[in-house]
Amino acid sequence: MRSISGDSEPVDRPGSPSPSTYTYASSIDGHTMLRDIAGRAVNATSDAYMLPADGTEHGRLDLQHECFKRKLGGLFLKPDAVRRALAPRQDITPAILDIGTGSGTWATDMARHFPHCQVTGLDLVPANLASVPPSNCHFECDDVNLGLKHYTNSFNVVHGRLIATGITNYRGLVGEVANMLRPGGVYLSMEVEMQIFDENYEAITATDEDEPNFSWLQKVMAAAYCAFKRSPGGIDAGPLIPRWLKSMDCWSDTGYKKIYIPIGAWDEGMNEKQRKTADMMKHDTLELMSSLRPLLLAHGYFAETIDKWLENAKEEIRPGKRKICWRLHYSWAIKKNDLY
Repeated sequence: MRSISGDSEPVDRPGSPSPSTYTYASSIDGHTMLRDIAGRAVNATSDAYMLPADGTEHGRLDLQHECFKRKLGGLFLKPDAVRRALAPRQDITPAILDIGTGSGTWATDMARHFPHCQVTGLDLVPANLASVPPSNCHFECDDVNLGLKHYTNSFNVVHGRLIATGITNYRGLVGEVANMLRPGGVYLSMEVEMQIFDENYEAITATDEDEPNFSWLQKVMAAAYCAFKRSPGGIDAGPLIPRWLKSMDCWSDTGYKKIYIPIGAWDEGMNEKQRKTADMMKHDTLELMSSLRPLLLAHGYFAETIDKWLENAKEEIRPGKRKICWRLHYSWAIKKNDLY
């Protein structure tokens, strides 16, 4: 493992928990972990995750983070359990792990909200941090698909958000999360479907221009879903996670909630907060179209075809009048206190 601070040279850091882990405090040397696909920087260490990992993408994830905070009413659901798990203790420092940290905003926000805790953000490549993170927050580069046994019994909260496309064995990851959590620890997971829904929360399935209720956005998402299915990641994990959690004996409590976020402020009954959230999701979705281009090109779609689909999807999204939304799956679990 190597540790980086500011603009300093990399230095040896003894006692690494894993030989594949790289610890950093800035994006120096990040180019060695990236490759170019269709003009976008994509991670060079894993074929499981094919969305960009550049500054543009991390800017999109920052916007998405703010949108999710508004929708959830904070950084997480199940606040009582999270705060109880992170309460100050005499024997250990409470610790938080953010798997697939992306731009690092959830991790840095958690570090600011819980200054007595140690927060770790984990991803394949360095985050493009907009500012120096709090002193109780650091970031590591590692591929969770290689295993996380070096983190056994290390965290009080483990969080993973929209990471399914990069996880080759999500059910196995859930088991590893249980091992990483300390007694009473909380697991938080949120995943999205590669599918859009109408105002009645019914799936829009039409992908042929002659079909009723046809959507260019759904056509793009159907193509992206097929591309992700041909990749090693677990794109279908979201709605399965609650079932996996319930099948395990290590949890004292589990929960699940479906969350719908409109793509644009198309509902006249929205209040100002809801309109702002919906507008943020519209802009996030517009940026997502460009983020999907490298994935679709890598999986054999012609550039001319992709560009037509993406532009038409953007034209469909921009007015914010089409009554469509995303569906997210939020799961949580609390580890039993009497396991050790």
